[in-house]
Amino acid sequence: MTELPGLLRGFDPRPSVVAPAATVAEYLLPSPHERWAVLARDELTEPSPPVSPAKRRWLYRHGFRARAAHLYDFETYGPEEYLSDAARYVGAYYLNGPWRDAIDNKLLCHLLLSGFDEHRPSVYGLLKGGRLHPIDNSALPRSDGGPLAGVVARPENSVPSAVDGTDWVLDRLERDRLVCKRFKGGSGKQVLILASKDGEYTVNGDPRSEGELRERLGKLDDYLVTEYVTQAPYAADVYSPSVNTMRVVTMYDEESGEAFVPAATHRFGTARSGALDNFSQGGLSVGVDRETGRLGAGIQYLPPDLPEEFERHPDTGERIVGREVPGWEAIKADLLAIADHLSYIPYIGWDLVVTDAGEFSIIEANNNTSALIQVHEPLLREDRTRRFYKRHGVL
Repeated sequence: MTELPGLLRGFDPRPSVVAPAATVAEYLLPSPHERWAVLARDELTEPSPPVSPAKRRWLYRHGFRARAAHLYDFETYGPEEYLSDAARYVGAYYLNGPWRDAIDNKLLCHLLLSGFDEHRPSVYGLLKGGRLHPIDNSALPRSDGGPLAGVVARPENSVPSAVDGTDWVLDRLERDRLVCKRFKGGSGKQVLILASKDGEYTVNGDPRSEGELRERLGKLDDYLVTEYVTQAPYAADVYSPSVNTMRVVTMYDEESGEAFVPAATHRFGTARSGALDNFSQGGLSVGVDRETGRLGAGIQYLPPDLPEEFERHPDTGERIVGREVPGWEAIKADLLAIADHLSYIPYIGWDLVVTDAGEFSIIEANNNTSALIQVHEPLLREDRTRRFYKRHGVL
Protein backbone atom coordinates (compact mmCIF):
# COMPACT_ATOMS: atom_id res chain seq x y z
CA MET A 1 0.00 0.00 0.00
CA THR A 2 3.05 2.30 -0.06
CA GLU A 3 4.30 2.27 -3.65
CA LEU A 4 2.96 4.51 -6.40
CA PRO A 5 4.58 3.56 -9.75
CA GLY A 6 2.09 0.90 -10.78
CA LEU A 7 -0.78 3.19 -9.96
CA LEU A 8 0.45 6.00 -12.18
CA ARG A 9 1.85 3.98 -15.07
CA GLY A 10 -0.29 4.18 -18.19
CA PHE A 11 -2.21 7.36 -17.36
CA ASP A 12 -2.61 10.01 -20.04
CA PRO A 13 -1.10 13.06 -18.25
CA ARG A 14 -3.60 15.54 -19.67
CA PRO A 15 -5.92 16.83 -16.91
CA SER A 16 -8.88 16.68 -19.30
CA VAL A 17 -8.36 12.92 -19.47
CA VAL A 18 -7.11 12.19 -15.95
CA ALA A 19 -9.87 13.88 -13.94
CA PRO A 20 -12.84 12.09 -15.58
CA ALA A 21 -10.97 8.76 -15.61
CA ALA A 22 -10.13 9.08 -11.91
CA THR A 23 -13.73 9.97 -11.06
CA VAL A 24 -15.00 6.89 -12.89
CA ALA A 25 -12.40 4.71 -11.16
CA GLU A 26 -13.30 6.18 -7.77
CA TYR A 27 -16.92 5.06 -8.19
CA LEU A 28 -16.12 1.65 -9.71
CA LEU A 29 -13.32 0.46 -7.44
CA PRO A 30 -14.21 -1.12 -4.07
CA SER A 31 -13.06 0.42 -0.79
CA PRO A 32 -10.30 1.22 -0.02
CA HIS A 33 -8.93 0.91 -3.55
CA GLU A 34 -10.94 3.84 -4.89
CA ARG A 35 -8.67 6.11 -2.90
CA TRP A 36 -5.80 5.21 -5.24
CA ALA A 37 -7.77 6.87 -8.03
CA VAL A 38 -8.10 10.05 -5.94
CA LEU A 39 -4.36 10.02 -5.26
CA ALA A 40 -3.58 9.54 -8.94
CA ARG A 41 -5.92 12.36 -9.94
CA ASP A 42 -4.35 14.79 -7.47
CA GLU A 43 -0.80 13.86 -8.47
CA LEU A 44 -1.43 14.17 -12.18
CA THR A 45 -3.63 17.26 -12.24
CA GLU A 46 -2.37 19.54 -9.44
CA PRO A 47 0.54 21.86 -10.28
CA SER A 48 3.94 21.09 -8.81
CA PRO A 49 7.46 22.51 -9.15
CA PRO A 50 9.75 20.55 -11.49
CA VAL A 51 11.05 17.20 -10.22
CA SER A 52 13.56 15.12 -12.14
CA PRO A 53 12.41 11.73 -13.47
CA ALA A 54 14.92 9.91 -11.24
CA LYS A 55 13.76 11.77 -8.11
CA ARG A 56 10.12 11.22 -9.04
CA ARG A 57 10.72 7.46 -9.35
CA TRP A 58 12.41 7.45 -5.93
CA LEU A 59 9.49 9.30 -4.38
CA TYR A 60 6.92 6.99 -5.95
CA ARG A 61 8.77 3.93 -4.66
CA HIS A 62 8.46 5.33 -1.14
CA GLY A 63 4.81 6.33 -1.52
CA PHE A 64 5.20 10.11 -1.94
CA ARG A 65 3.85 12.55 -4.47
CA ALA A 66 6.35 14.60 -6.45
CA ARG A 67 5.74 17.74 -4.35
CA ALA A 68 7.40 16.01 -1.38
CA ALA A 69 10.76 16.63 -3.07
CA HIS A 70 10.38 20.33 -2.26
CA LEU A 71 8.38 20.14 0.97
CA TYR A 72 10.16 17.48 3.02
CA ASP A 73 13.72 17.45 4.32
CA PHE A 74 14.85 14.02 3.15
CA GLU A 75 18.50 14.99 3.70
CA THR A 76 17.92 15.26 7.46
CA TYR A 77 15.19 12.65 7.88
CA GLY A 78 14.66 9.33 6.17
CA PRO A 79 11.49 8.70 4.15
CA GLU A 80 10.41 6.20 6.80
CA GLU A 81 9.99 9.06 9.29
CA TYR A 82 7.31 10.73 7.18
CA LEU A 83 3.73 9.55 6.79
CA SER A 84 3.64 8.88 3.05
CA ASP A 85 0.98 10.21 0.72
CA ALA A 86 -0.06 6.64 -0.07
CA ALA A 87 -0.58 5.88 3.62
CA ARG A 88 -2.50 9.12 4.16
CA TYR A 89 -4.77 8.89 1.12
CA VAL A 90 -5.66 5.23 1.54
CA GLY A 91 -5.01 4.01 5.09
CA ALA A 92 -5.51 7.10 7.24
CA TYR A 93 -8.64 8.11 5.34
CA TYR A 94 -10.46 5.05 6.71
CA LEU A 95 -8.94 5.13 10.20
CA ASN A 96 -12.10 6.50 11.87
CA GLY A 97 -14.34 3.93 10.21
CA PRO A 98 -17.96 5.07 9.73
CA TRP A 99 -17.35 8.14 11.89
CA ARG A 100 -15.26 9.76 9.15
CA ASP A 101 -18.44 11.06 7.51
CA ALA A 102 -19.66 12.60 10.77
CA ILE A 103 -16.38 14.44 11.28
CA ASP A 104 -16.18 15.74 7.72
CA ASN A 105 -19.83 16.84 7.86
CA LYS A 106 -19.58 20.25 9.50
CA LEU A 107 -23.14 20.19 10.80
CA LEU A 108 -22.93 16.71 12.32
CA CYS A 109 -19.58 17.56 13.87
CA HIS A 110 -21.09 20.71 15.36
CA LEU A 111 -23.81 18.59 16.94
CA LEU A 112 -21.27 16.05 18.24
CA LEU A 113 -19.63 18.91 20.13
CA SER A 114 -22.86 20.00 21.81
CA GLY A 115 -21.36 19.36 25.24
CA PHE A 116 -18.65 21.95 24.63
CA ASP A 117 -20.63 25.10 23.80
CA GLU A 118 -17.85 27.39 25.01
CA HIS A 119 -15.72 26.13 22.14
CA ARG A 120 -18.38 26.16 19.39
CA PRO A 121 -19.26 29.14 17.21
CA SER A 122 -22.99 29.64 16.73
CA VAL A 123 -24.45 27.91 13.70
CA TYR A 124 -27.48 30.03 12.93
CA GLY A 125 -28.95 27.85 10.23
CA LEU A 126 -28.65 25.90 7.01
CA LEU A 127 -29.37 27.56 3.67
CA LYS A 128 -31.41 25.22 1.53
CA GLY A 129 -33.93 25.97 -1.18
CA GLY A 130 -33.72 29.69 -0.47
CA ARG A 131 -34.70 29.21 3.19
CA LEU A 132 -32.59 29.43 6.33
CA HIS A 133 -33.43 26.40 8.47
CA PRO A 134 -32.58 26.97 12.17
CA ILE A 135 -29.84 24.94 13.85
CA ASP A 136 -28.84 26.54 17.17
CA ASN A 137 -32.15 27.34 18.83
CA SER A 138 -32.01 28.84 22.30
CA ALA A 139 -34.84 26.70 23.65
CA LEU A 140 -37.25 23.98 22.62
CA PRO A 141 -40.70 23.40 24.12
CA ARG A 142 -41.23 20.67 26.67
CA SER A 143 -44.42 18.67 26.85
CA ASP A 144 -45.46 20.75 29.88
CA GLY A 145 -44.92 23.96 27.96
CA GLY A 146 -41.67 24.98 29.68
CA PRO A 147 -38.31 25.43 28.00
CA LEU A 148 -36.03 22.47 27.45
CA ALA A 149 -32.65 23.45 28.85
CA GLY A 150 -29.23 22.47 27.59
CA VAL A 151 -29.60 23.23 23.90
CA VAL A 152 -27.73 26.44 23.02
CA ALA A 153 -28.56 29.42 25.20
CA ARG A 154 -28.03 32.19 22.67
CA PRO A 155 -31.48 33.79 22.31
CA GLU A 156 -30.17 36.77 20.39
CA ASN A 157 -28.69 34.45 17.75
CA SER A 158 -31.50 31.98 17.27
CA VAL A 159 -33.61 31.61 14.15
CA PRO A 160 -37.20 30.94 15.27
CA SER A 161 -38.24 28.97 12.17
CA ALA A 162 -37.32 28.57 8.52
CA VAL A 163 -37.20 32.05 7.01
CA ASP A 164 -36.13 33.64 3.76
CA GLY A 165 -32.39 32.99 3.83
CA THR A 166 -31.22 35.99 1.83
CA ASP A 167 -33.32 38.49 3.79
CA TRP A 168 -32.15 37.03 7.12
CA VAL A 169 -28.49 37.18 6.14
CA LEU A 170 -28.68 40.76 4.88
CA ASP A 171 -30.53 41.86 7.99
CA ARG A 172 -28.00 40.13 10.25
CA LEU A 173 -25.08 41.72 8.39
CA GLU A 174 -26.22 45.10 9.66
CA ARG A 175 -24.93 43.96 13.07
CA ASP A 176 -22.35 41.21 12.56
CA ARG A 177 -20.10 39.61 10.04
CA LEU A 178 -21.12 36.11 8.99
CA VAL A 179 -19.51 33.03 7.52
CA CYS A 180 -21.21 30.81 4.94
CA LYS A 181 -19.59 27.46 4.24
CA ARG A 182 -20.59 24.24 2.55
CA PHE A 183 -21.58 21.56 5.03
CA LYS A 184 -18.78 19.37 3.62
CA GLY A 185 -15.41 20.19 2.09
CA GLY A 186 -12.04 21.47 3.17
CA SER A 187 -9.03 23.63 2.29
CA GLY A 188 -11.14 26.77 2.60
CA LYS A 189 -12.99 25.95 -0.58
CA GLN A 190 -16.46 27.47 -0.86
CA VAL A 191 -16.06 29.55 2.30
CA LEU A 192 -17.64 33.01 2.15
CA ILE A 193 -16.90 35.68 4.75
CA LEU A 194 -19.64 38.29 4.53
CA ALA A 195 -19.49 41.80 5.93
CA SER A 196 -21.40 45.06 5.66
CA LYS A 197 -20.39 48.62 6.48
CA ASP A 198 -22.28 51.80 5.68
CA GLY A 199 -24.50 49.92 3.26
CA GLU A 200 -21.55 48.43 1.36
CA TYR A 201 -21.09 44.66 1.25
CA THR A 202 -17.99 42.52 0.89
CA VAL A 203 -17.51 38.81 0.18
CA ASN A 204 -14.07 37.56 1.24
CA GLY A 205 -12.97 41.19 1.26
CA ASP A 206 -14.17 41.94 -2.28
CA PRO A 207 -16.87 44.66 -2.70
CA ARG A 208 -20.30 43.47 -3.81
CA SER A 209 -23.54 45.34 -4.44
CA GLU A 210 -26.69 44.25 -2.67
CA GLY A 211 -27.96 42.78 -5.93
CA GLU A 212 -24.76 40.79 -6.45
CA LEU A 213 -24.85 39.51 -2.89
CA ARG A 214 -28.50 38.52 -3.17
CA GLU A 215 -27.74 36.64 -6.37
CA ARG A 216 -24.80 34.84 -4.74
CA LEU A 217 -26.79 33.88 -1.64
CA GLY A 218 -29.69 32.68 -3.75
CA LYS A 219 -27.44 30.09 -5.36
CA LEU A 220 -26.18 28.63 -2.07
CA ASP A 221 -27.61 25.26 -1.14
CA ASP A 222 -26.62 23.15 1.88
CA TYR A 223 -24.51 25.99 3.25
CA LEU A 224 -24.19 26.67 6.97
CA VAL A 225 -24.49 30.25 8.18
CA THR A 226 -22.25 30.66 11.21
CA GLU A 227 -20.92 33.19 13.64
CA TYR A 228 -17.77 35.07 12.62
CA VAL A 229 -15.16 34.36 15.29
CA THR A 230 -12.89 37.22 16.37
CA GLN A 231 -9.27 36.16 16.79
CA ALA A 232 -6.96 37.09 19.65
CA PRO A 233 -4.74 40.18 19.22
CA TYR A 234 -1.49 38.21 18.78
CA ALA A 235 -2.83 36.63 15.56
CA ALA A 236 -4.38 39.84 14.24
CA ASP A 237 -1.09 41.65 14.87
CA VAL A 238 0.65 39.30 12.43
CA TYR A 239 -2.01 39.62 9.72
CA SER A 240 -5.46 41.09 10.34
CA PRO A 241 -7.31 40.68 6.98
CA SER A 242 -7.82 36.94 7.64
CA VAL A 243 -8.89 34.89 10.65
CA ASN A 244 -5.71 32.96 11.37
CA THR A 245 -6.40 29.42 12.52
CA MET A 246 -4.49 26.60 14.14
CA ARG A 247 -4.52 23.00 12.92
CA VAL A 248 -4.01 20.68 15.87
CA VAL A 249 -4.03 16.91 15.36
CA THR A 250 -5.19 14.63 18.17
CA MET A 251 -4.84 10.86 18.40
CA TYR A 252 -6.51 8.65 20.98
CA ASP A 253 -4.02 6.18 22.42
CA GLU A 254 -5.88 3.02 23.41
CA GLU A 255 -2.80 1.70 25.22
CA SER A 256 -2.66 4.59 27.69
CA GLY A 257 -6.36 5.45 27.53
CA GLU A 258 -5.80 9.10 26.68
CA ALA A 259 -5.49 11.45 23.73
CA PHE A 260 -2.29 13.20 22.72
CA VAL A 261 -1.14 15.83 20.22
CA PRO A 262 1.36 14.57 17.61
CA ALA A 263 1.44 17.79 15.55
CA ALA A 264 0.28 21.40 15.63
CA THR A 265 0.60 24.24 13.16
CA HIS A 266 -0.59 27.82 12.90
CA ARG A 267 -1.82 29.34 9.64
CA PHE A 268 -1.68 32.98 8.65
CA GLY A 269 -3.27 34.56 5.63
CA THR A 270 -1.30 36.61 3.13
CA ALA A 271 -2.03 38.97 0.27
CA ARG A 272 -1.93 35.89 -1.97
CA SER A 273 -4.55 33.96 0.05
CA GLY A 274 -6.88 36.95 0.50
CA ALA A 275 -9.40 36.86 3.33
CA LEU A 276 -8.62 33.19 4.07
CA ASP A 277 -5.54 31.66 5.67
CA ASN A 278 -5.44 28.37 3.79
CA PHE A 279 -2.01 26.98 2.96
CA SER A 280 -3.28 25.57 -0.33
CA GLN A 281 -4.28 29.09 -1.42
CA GLY A 282 -1.04 30.85 -0.53
CA GLY A 283 -1.30 31.23 3.25
CA LEU A 284 1.59 30.55 5.60
CA SER A 285 1.97 27.33 7.56
CA VAL A 286 3.89 27.87 10.79
CA GLY A 287 5.23 25.14 13.04
CA VAL A 288 4.13 25.20 16.69
CA ASP A 289 6.21 23.78 19.53
CA ARG A 290 3.77 21.38 21.18
CA GLU A 291 5.22 21.94 24.64
CA THR A 292 5.54 25.73 24.73
CA GLY A 293 3.20 26.98 22.00
CA ARG A 294 6.08 28.94 20.49
CA LEU A 295 5.91 29.62 16.74
CA GLY A 296 8.61 28.75 14.26
CA ALA A 297 9.15 29.95 10.71
CA GLY A 298 6.34 30.21 8.18
CA ILE A 299 6.29 28.28 4.92
CA GLN A 300 4.43 29.47 1.83
CA TYR A 301 3.87 27.02 -1.01
CA LEU A 302 1.84 27.95 -4.04
CA PRO A 303 2.96 25.72 -6.93
CA PRO A 304 4.43 25.83 -9.45
CA ASP A 305 6.52 28.22 -7.30
CA LEU A 306 8.99 26.64 -4.89
CA PRO A 307 8.31 26.83 -1.13
CA GLU A 308 9.56 29.94 0.67
CA GLU A 309 10.39 30.31 4.35
CA PHE A 310 9.64 33.47 6.34
CA GLU A 311 10.67 34.55 9.83
CA ARG A 312 8.53 37.65 9.38
CA HIS A 313 5.20 37.95 7.65
CA PRO A 314 5.86 38.70 3.97
CA ASP A 315 3.23 41.47 3.80
CA THR A 316 3.15 43.08 7.25
CA GLY A 317 6.74 42.54 8.31
CA GLU A 318 5.56 41.37 11.74
CA ARG A 319 7.85 38.82 13.33
CA ILE A 320 6.47 35.27 13.49
CA VAL A 321 9.37 33.26 14.91
CA GLY A 322 9.35 33.30 18.71
CA ARG A 323 5.76 34.45 19.21
CA GLU A 324 3.74 32.27 21.57
CA VAL A 325 0.15 31.15 21.39
CA PRO A 326 -1.30 32.73 24.58
CA GLY A 327 -2.55 30.17 27.06
CA TRP A 328 -1.34 27.24 24.96
CA GLU A 329 -1.26 24.82 27.90
CA ALA A 330 -4.93 25.52 28.70
CA ILE A 331 -5.89 25.28 25.03
CA LYS A 332 -4.14 21.95 24.65
CA ALA A 333 -5.68 20.58 27.86
CA ASP A 334 -9.22 21.54 26.82
CA LEU A 335 -8.76 20.15 23.32
CA LEU A 336 -7.42 16.86 24.69
CA ALA A 337 -10.43 16.66 27.03
CA ILE A 338 -12.70 16.96 23.97
CA ALA A 339 -10.67 14.31 22.12
CA ASP A 340 -10.94 12.00 25.15
CA HIS A 341 -14.70 12.53 25.15
CA LEU A 342 -14.76 11.51 21.48
CA SER A 343 -12.42 8.55 21.99
CA TYR A 344 -14.47 6.47 19.55
CA ILE A 345 -13.19 8.85 16.84
CA PRO A 346 -9.45 8.38 17.45
CA TYR A 347 -7.97 10.59 14.71
CA ILE A 348 -9.03 14.22 14.29
CA GLY A 349 -7.48 17.30 12.72
CA TRP A 350 -8.97 20.32 14.53
CA ASP A 351 -9.18 23.78 12.99
CA LEU A 352 -9.51 26.32 15.78
CA VAL A 353 -9.28 30.05 16.36
CA VAL A 354 -7.60 31.31 19.51
CA THR A 355 -9.93 34.02 20.80
CA ASP A 356 -8.10 34.98 24.01
CA ALA A 357 -5.43 33.59 26.30
CA GLY A 358 -6.37 29.94 26.88
CA GLU A 359 -9.63 30.27 24.95
CA PHE A 360 -10.56 29.02 21.49
CA SER A 361 -13.40 28.23 19.11
CA ILE A 362 -13.45 25.11 16.95
CA ILE A 363 -14.15 26.14 13.38
CA GLU A 364 -14.31 22.58 12.08
CA ALA A 365 -12.81 19.13 12.43
CA ASN A 366 -11.27 16.91 9.79
CA ASN A 367 -11.31 13.14 9.39
CA ASN A 368 -7.88 13.22 7.79
CA THR A 369 -5.14 15.80 7.97
CA SER A 370 -3.00 17.04 5.15
CA ALA A 371 0.41 15.44 4.94
CA LEU A 372 1.68 18.99 4.40
CA ILE A 373 1.54 19.39 8.18
CA GLN A 374 4.84 17.50 8.06
CA VAL A 375 6.60 20.36 6.30
CA HIS A 376 7.79 21.38 9.78
CA GLU A 377 8.50 17.97 11.30
CA PRO A 378 7.96 14.33 10.25
CA LEU A 379 4.98 12.69 11.95
CA LEU A 380 6.60 9.31 12.44
CA ARG A 381 9.65 10.46 14.41
CA GLU A 382 7.84 9.69 17.66
CA ASP A 383 7.26 6.06 18.57
CA ARG A 384 3.84 6.82 20.04
CA THR A 385 2.59 8.26 16.76
CA ARG A 386 4.09 5.40 14.74
CA ARG A 387 2.45 2.83 17.04
CA PHE A 388 -0.89 4.59 16.61
CA TYR A 389 -0.76 4.34 12.83
CA LYS A 390 0.44 0.72 12.98
CA ARG A 391 -2.30 -0.25 15.43
CA HIS A 392 -4.89 1.13 13.01
CA GLY A 393 -3.40 -0.56 9.93
CA VAL A 394 -2.16 2.61 8.26
CA LEU A 395 1.50 1.48 8.21
